[in-house]
Amino acid sequence: MSEDSLMPHHKVNKLALLLTGLTSFLYAAVVFADISHLDESAFLIDIPMVTSATRLSQHQSDAPVSMTVIDRATITASGAQTVPDLLRLVPGFQVAHVNSNKYAATYHGYSDDFPNRLEVMIDGRSVYMPLISSPDWTSLALHLDDIERIEVIRGSNTATQGSNAFLGAINIITRHPAAEAKASASVTLGSLDTANSNLRFSGNTSMGHYRLSAAHEENTGSKLFSDGARRSYLNFSGSFAPTLRDQIDLRAGIDRGHITIGSLKAPETFNSVVTQEREYHSSFQHISWEHIINPNTTFELTGYRNQLTLSEAPPTLDDIFRSELDYDDYNDWLENPAAFALEEALFQQLLDSNPSLRVLSENGSTRQEDLQFSIVHQQSQTSTSTGLGYRRDTGKGDTLFDQGDVHSTRFRLFANSVISPSQAYTINLGAMHEKEESGPAATSGRAALSLHITPDVTLRFGLSSSERLPSLHERYSQSTIYFTPDKNQIFDAIRRPNPDLEPEHILSREAGLLYKFSSMPGYLDLRIFNEHITKGIATYREAFTDELNPSDQTIRVSKNIADWQNQGAEFQLRLQPTNSFWFLLNYAYINNTAKTFALSADKPFTRTQLAPRHSASLLLNWQPRPDINLSASHYFVDQMHWLEGDDRDTYNRTDLRAAKHWTLGPQTQAELSLTVQNALGPSYQEFYDYHNFDRRFFIQFRLKYH
Repeated sequence: MSEDSLMPHHKVNKLALLLTGLTSFLYAAVVFADISHLDESAFLIDIPMVTSATRLSQHQSDAPVSMTVIDRATITASGAQTVPDLLRLVPGFQVAHVNSNKYAATYHGYSDDFPNRLEVMIDGRSVYMPLISSPDWTSLALHLDDIERIEVIRGSNTATQGSNAFLGAINIITRHPAAEAKASASVTLGSLDTANSNLRFSGNTSMGHYRLSAAHEENTGSKLFSDGARRSYLNFSGSFAPTLRDQIDLRAGIDRGHITIGSLKAPETFNSVVTQEREYHSSFQHISWEHIINPNTTFELTGYRNQLTLSEAPPTLDDIFRSELDYDDYNDWLENPAAFALEEALFQQLLDSNPSLRVLSENGSTRQEDLQFSIVHQQSQTSTSTGLGYRRDTGKGDTLFDQGDVHSTRFRLFANSVISPSQAYTINLGAMHEKEESGPAATSGRAALSLHITPDVTLRFGLSSSERLPSLHERYSQSTIYFTPDKNQIFDAIRRPNPDLEPEHILSREAGLLYKFSSMPGYLDLRIFNEHITKGIATYREAFTDELNPSDQTIRVSKNIADWQNQGAEFQLRLQPTNSFWFLLNYAYINNTAKTFALSADKPFTRTQLAPRHSASLLLNWQPRPDINLSASHYFVDQMHWLEGDDRDTYNRTDLRAAKHWTLGPQTQAELSLTVQNALGPSYQEFYDYHNFDRRFFIQFRLKYH
């Protein structure tokens, strides 16, 4: 490790003192807490079993990397309305409402409104969309009640899940149909004129179980921008066992609707902000087959197909004036349109000559097809998972790809091993090689050692070297606006492709401590990390010249020019001092430093605080009576810089939730809950200057029939 990659000694000492003092305080608080009512039959907060880190089922204390598991109890107590909101409870994560219905979620910062270095999966199916190099959180055909738990890998998981898991991975694991009520329904009403409803039915056949879930959601967005949304979705999940050796899981879903998008910032006033309604159509099909060859060996075959179409509304003449003129000229045009007759004619010509023109460029379609088979072999001391995978990404849309439809075909070979020669230690080894047809290759590897000092104390040391292949959008995106229908004169050359992009690289080191409390249910997970990213892909502006367009212009192109480092520490503490009370505390310290590089020939990249130096979250849950549940959560995020949303100030947010339960009959239960987000105020901005997150109220009624 080079000297410049190490955290300065005085910072290490301060951090160590801070963590030691905080841990000591929390431990003392726990020791003196009332634990007289503990009961082994009570809801236990234990170190969970996980599968996402290595594709193998293992105890979290044996996993090669720190993980956060968001279970059903946490999902309910948080009062979260969306999956991104839940990720605020994960140390080291940054989550933002880009606007009322668009979200950004990333790990360790250095991101814009399309975070592109985090793999997001649902039951192992990637929902990372190559069209936008990011998941589209509003089109997943998923309800919070569908989720059993969320496994979050905090650290590069490329050796297991491939390129998209460059900085981390999220696997949303849905509830097994056999664990569902026969029928349930929920209605949520609240701020932003929110009106959401969900219906769920489950049943069984002679071979297995199935679930059908349907929902409709809508809101009008903020009063300032009316950036509302509407969606309807339907999904099916079935788990069948045609023989004693075979298990087949079938999942499918469709999601239709629209959201309003826009860059809610402006140099002088929100009057120059452009917003557009963007429709979307998404669907997926997912099949998994597991065949037991013998008691120690299992064959697994999975395949899925994702389809997403984004249809941004075409711009009006007013939208073009807003985007092309400065604030003063735009207002002059509003007051005296006749003085801008030439500009109006020019802009109208642009609209007529470029039918695919979209101001915000969220327009096009993408399809992802993936097929993978693997062999899992488990013995008393060693478990292995080896396999092959194939993925084809396709992108369409003149707005993003002037050169026509683009596609990428990738093959991957992977192997993961968990070796436990004794109860004293566990070794994790993983590797993946990815090769893009007619393109670059990427090789990633990881090694980790877990030392089980006692049954309750585990020390972990990990090292990974990972590469990330460029996404379809990063390599092939090309956009140009022309003056005339025959396209012989360029008005604006926006972006050009770079098929020669190389893979990004990350070298990650970490040390961790996992401690299980013996006096009460609960555990502490501490992670110290150092991540160095090189050959990072960033946008560079270079001069553009054309014989028919001699004026000075610049054009954007992606290049491997970024270099940054994340180092710091994270911890999560979850404890249940009494049968009726539990809490979750998370904290992250991130020292993010980026080397200066050229954004263009005359402009250097000098931005700082690309991740918040300090962030924390606290969730408290109390059940004073069997039919009453109360919870409170608090989020603190230090100042940071979003690459698109600019500088954001420090903010605090407190959410409150109260729920009342009724038993209406032997098989029927009801719940009424009230959630208040940002209950203590004031309003604050998470991403854009003019999108305020204010106090919000949500009332939910839920009915279940078992």
